[in-house]
Amino acid sequence: MSDREIAGLQEALAGVHAAIWGYGVLTPQLGLDDRSRGERTIELYRELRERLRAQLRARHATPVAGDAGYRLPFQVTGGTSARRLALYLEDGCAGVFADLVAAATSSSVRTMGADLLVDCARRRLDWGADPKAFPGVAHPPGATPTPTDPASPSASRRVSGAGSRR
Repeated sequence: MSDREIAGLQEALAGVHAAIWGYGVLTPQLGLDDRSRGERTIELYRELRERLRAQLRARHATPVAGDAGYRLPFQVTGGTSARRLALYLEDGCAGVFADLVAAATSSSVRTMGADLLVDCARRRLDWGADPKAFPGVAHPPGATPTPTDPASPSASRRVSGAGSRR
């Protein structure tokens, strides 16, 4: 157990809290098929929240609490912007899960982080995004950083997935 790993778990949990909140905002804006996907994703993130809390408690750490609300990166007014927010959330979570892999000192946490990163990449594809060679990595090898791109993981990862805290 290391402080670095605990910090990575806490950051991942904060991202999951924000994703749950964000999916709660976007899901009602979707059509029936997409709404079912949004509801399933909320449930997946709720289950993950409990797993992360358990991991932290097992390390004698108090899990970080979610905020009552978050500032969205843009207004969600219908299906198109709701799907765009889902991509933003998945990019943000991919960022914190990639950080968890980097912070992990145990193989179980490293494997969990890698699996979560793959799950985010799959959800991005389900929401219609193009595949990324290195999901969750702000600046893949040989890539030119684009810090002004609001949908890039580097822009969303530091705000725990959904946007700045209120």
